[in-house]
Amino acid sequence: MKILVIFTGGTIGSALNDGWLSPDGQTKKQLISHYEKAFGDDVCFVTKEPYSILSENLCADNINQLVSVVKNEICKDFDGIIVTHGTDTLQYSAAALSFALGSCTPPVLLVSSNYPLDDSRTNGHDNFAAAVEFIKAKAGKGVFAVYRNDNQSVRFHKALSLLTHREGDDSLDSIDDKCFGEFTDKGIAIIDAAESACDRIDFTLCKHPQILVVNAYPGDSYGYSLDNCKAVILRPYHSGTLDTANEKFEQFCAAAAKKNVPVFVVNIKEGITYESSKEFDNYKITPLYSNTFVSAYMRLWIGISKNEDLNKIF
Repeated sequence: MKILVIFTGGTIGSALNDGWLSPDGQTKKQLISHYEKAFGDDVCFVTKEPYSILSENLCADNINQLVSVVKNEICKDFDGIIVTHGTDTLQYSAAALSFALGSCTPPVLLVSSNYPLDDSRTNGHDNFAAAVEFIKAKAGKGVFAVYRNDNQSVRFHKALSLLTHREGDDSLDSIDDKCFGEFTDKGIAIIDAAESACDRIDFTLCKHPQILVVNAYPGDSYGYSLDNCKAVILRPYHSGTLDTANEKFEQFCAAAAKKNVPVFVVNIKEGITYESSKEFDNYKITPLYSNTFVSAYMRLWIGISKNEDLNKIF
């Protein structure tokens, strides 16, 4: 069994120095040695470290570099690839890798940690061990995130199903709470094996995609500038609703239409919904059914980078 481990920094790659958490080059040795001490040395780990950052500083250059490394290495004789990553932006890198590799690739698993590896509260070692077991068991193809929330077993999440974190919470969840599987003391249990087909896309991300993201909240005046804006993503309330009775919102959507700036709304479910949503067509809002914010944002970023027609990519 041969596994490539790509280190990129984040909490799982950080240590406390002078009162601050920062990337530390010794953590990669600690992660692998801890695994080998607990489970033996039957896995040949090969390591790479294209960059080491705090994940809140993730940018287009980092994502492009990570995608390039994974694409170059995945065709070699590895049984799978593990990418260690910070929790803040793991979802974005996972989505980018999923679009770049497609859904039929050998397993690529992103692993992070809620605390540094030398902290007794860390879930990093459990997440890493579960990722190794996933590869050993040949449990699936494509890109996944591996994470244990508090009071839960380690779960495997499909990359394009990941939600952003709740405020102040490091938990990682999938849309509709449907993860691919989980890892317990009984092994890997597949929960939702439904195919999530994703075609492979060749891309290099531009530095700034110029996507305007607007969160729903009461009383918004919608005074957002559309200058140099390529697309708008609306993040609705949890029920998939927006304040369509707000005349300022109507004016904002009309201004976007006049400038030929497409407006999308994410996390919308098909079926019976509230009457406020009847205005989506009139306001030229495109609902992206069952699309998470992250998957839509990254797909639009790719589309903008490739000069695609954004109205046709979903």
